[in-house]
Amino acid sequence: MAPGSYCSEELLAGADEAGRGSLVGDMMVAVFVVPASSLGLLADMGVRDSKALAPGARERLYKMLARVGRFAVASVPPSLIDSRSLPLLTEDAIRKALYFVKLSGVSLDCIKRFTVDRYGKPRRLAHLLASIGYRGPIVVEEKADEKRLEVAAASIIAKHVRDTRLKVLRALYGVRGSGYPSDEETVRWVKEVAARDRSHPAIRYSWGTLGGSKKPSSVEGKKSLEDFM
Repeated sequence: MAPGSYCSEELLAGADEAGRGSLVGDMMVAVFVVPASSLGLLADMGVRDSKALAPGARERLYKMLARVGRFAVASVPPSLIDSRSLPLLTEDAIRKALYFVKLSGVSLDCIKRFTVDRYGKPRRLAHLLASIGYRGPIVVEEKADEKRLEVAAASIIAKHVRDTRLKVLRALYGVRGSGYPSDEETVRWVKEVAARDRSHPAIRYSWGTLGGSKKPSSVEGKKSLEDFM
């Protein structure tokens, strides 16, 4: 779709993340922009919350979504997650991803609604998005990835990119399991590595699973894993 065509009709944007509660790897935040008239096409494609889809289906839809709309992904590495508030990092990543979408040729003035899956209590989001030129409505909605197709599409993109990144981490560092604290194999690997390496780039040391083995003073309170699943 040519960049100019994005101003010929109303656009909708959605944002979602993947890997928020993981012990291993980056959190990925995706923004997806689509013409409102294409929502029916998304439904026909089978777009829905990424958690309801198998990895193969997410990969297939990821490729299809690239032909329907525009999207970008911003990553948040473990070192940042260990040292800053996760909601603030989420807001920063949403701004960055939307800025990348803007660079792809999408006029932010054409976006009539920007819906974000709830990640906490938004503090600076409107100000951050205004700083890159978006001044339209922002909807922060509980379970938006289940209710709005543009957010479900963003969830698929973020999850697929994280799945791909996790494959790289397995090849580079021997990461085992899904990367999440509910996976005993992941927990075993993380504890084995943390026992000898307190600065591994793939591990989030501030999670309580490690018993506070590396608790930066700048982290705002101990994170509960259940809060971020």
